[in-house]
Formats: sequence, C-alpha cells, structure tokens
Amino acid sequence: MILFTEMWLLKTKPQVERILVNDALFSKVAEMRYKIYCEEMGFLEKKKYSDDKETDEYDGSSVHVVVKVGNRLGGYARVILPNGKGLPIFSHFDIPEEKDMAHSCEVSRLMISKYYRRKTETRREIFSLLVTEIQKIAGENDIHSVYAVVEDWLLESLNKRGYSFGVIGESTTIFNTVNYPVILKI
Repeated sequence: MILFTEMWLLKTKPQVERILVNDALFSKVAEMRYKIYCEEMGFLEKKKYSDDKETDEYDGSSVHVVVKVGNRLGGYARVILPNGKGLPIFSHFDIPEEKDMAHSCEVSRLMISKYYRRKTETRREIFSLLVTEIQKIAGENDIHSVYAVVEDWLLESLNKRGYSFGVIGESTTIFNTVNYPVILKI
C-alpha cells in the first residue's frame, strides 16, 4: 500500500540547486554520501568516517549539486574546480595532467538515492538534472576538460547519451568495483 506522502513525493518535480560546504544542507549531503558510498556500495571504508558523514579535502573547492524531491535528497554530484591541490583523479591513476589545469575540473560522487534508483522515470530525471547542472557549471567556469572516474555501465550510458568520454588510463578496482579514468573535452 502506498502512503499519501509517498504518492506526493512521486508527483513532486525534482528541483536542482547548488550548495557550498558552509550551506546547512551540506551536512545532509555528507550523510547521503556516507550512506551510499560506505554502507550501500562499499566504495569507501566506514571506519574512516566516525561521524557517519563522508567528506574530504576537496569539498571546499567544489560546487555541490543537489537534486531535491520535496524535502528529500534525490541525487548529488560534486564538481571539483581548479584549485591548489589539483584533482584527485591524478592521485589514483597514472595519467598525464593537462597542461592548463586552470580549465579542468573533476566530477565525482555522482549518486542517486536508493529510493529513487528503483523509480526509473524519476531516476532518469534526477540524472538529467545533475548532468545539465554540471554542464552549466563547466561553462560558467571556462572548463575545457572534465575528468571523472566511472564504472563501465556509467561510461556506456554517458556515451549513449552523446557525451564522448574517452578512457585515458588503465581500469582499477580502487572503489571496490571496476572503474575507468575518463575525460570529456569541451
């Protein structure tokens, strides 16, 4: 039996917004990242996050894209902008850095909550909103190269949608699954 609140959530249009680490919503985002990356997927070790919030040193130099369905977090992605620390992809893969890192970013922690992963139409809408907002952020920041680490199914899905991500290094199982370092030239 579907509860009234669940019916309302199914009919509520997902909304996208950008936040920074000092935004009150970021705490909920960090909890979502922990739940998905540590508990559900096992990509990261739970014991490294004693407060049940997954954060790292790149959060402060990132734009955080959140998709909300009503008051519920539906999806999330992080765009790590050019910064003094570089991009994390280069610490995990033996790949050459761009000559002009001032025009490069990395998209990471792209996720959709478990509740919406099972609802195909809403999942697609959340994914589309995340990708569209990431494109806007790249354009606003004069980004020419977008890096990411993706699983094979996501790489295939992105390429089917017309995004020409190229594999730029050997695959690895760094996040408990086979992942590829990829780049999208804009």
